[in-house]
Amino acid sequence: MHDKFQRAHGRPSYRPLWATTLLCLATLTTQAQTTTPPSGPAATRQATQATSRDARVSQLIGKDVRNPQGEKLGEINDLIIDVNNEVIHYAILSFGGMMGLGDKLFAYPLTVFRHALDRDELVLDVDKERLRKAPGFERNRWPDWGSTDYNSSVERHFGQGNRMMPKPNAHLLRASQLMGKNVDDSNGKNAGELKDLVVSMSTGRVRYAVLDFDRSWNMNDRLLTLPMKSLRFPADAKADLVLLAAREQLDVKQGFEKKQWPDVNDPNYRRQVDTTLERLGAAR
Repeated sequence: MHDKFQRAHGRPSYRPLWATTLLCLATLTTQAQTTTPPSGPAATRQATQATSRDARVSQLIGKDVRNPQGEKLGEINDLIIDVNNEVIHYAILSFGGMMGLGDKLFAYPLTVFRHALDRDELVLDVDKERLRKAPGFERNRWPDWGSTDYNSSVERHFGQGNRMMPKPNAHLLRASQLMGKNVDDSNGKNAGELKDLVVSMSTGRVRYAVLDFDRSWNMNDRLLTLPMKSLRFPADAKADLVLLAAREQLDVKQGFEKKQWPDVNDPNYRRQVDTTLERLGAAR
């Protein structure tokens, strides 16, 4: 009977143990190959692109801040920027009376936030009780950012590891007061205004400024990107900014229409901006 079955089917009706073992190993290897994340230069490039997302300061102000569970904690009221060293020191948070925090504002170092990789969002992973104990200030009594008193209280609360180390020639200003600030040329004549700032979400570095030039500059109503070092920020916060770049250094073709802002994270646009910033930086 057994011989008839073999002749009818041309092979045994059973699979040897060693063949079954090899088949299982091959299946596991295939599954591992299909589920293992990519590695090498391509993966490194993808990770770098994800963590180096840029954002417009004007769009960060007013953004929701959430905890890791997605619950809204508050929103970004303002940003404190060291304009001379091109870096954000603090995000000013408003909790809107949530969690019994009243209507105070709180300065949080960027190092305590987790940055969303695919959108302009800040995630705050801090215990609610710790939120309540953070050093705050009244809306009508902003701290003197040049003083060590408030900065020291922030450091004591968040720890030295989250401290923004002071740098030479530091000059801290509120981002909201920089938006729309008048810009004069080196002769004191009106050149335009500061339209926006673009920052790296992962490092807090100010990547570049965006200027809206006066009609006399013949920029065809276009906005231009400039390095922060192309501007001087006077000690008097009420004084106009000063444009250090000469008119002949500016290229209207590198600008964009006021009503057609580009995607600041588009790779082609970023390359174009980097080339412009490098050229203007070398020309100074």
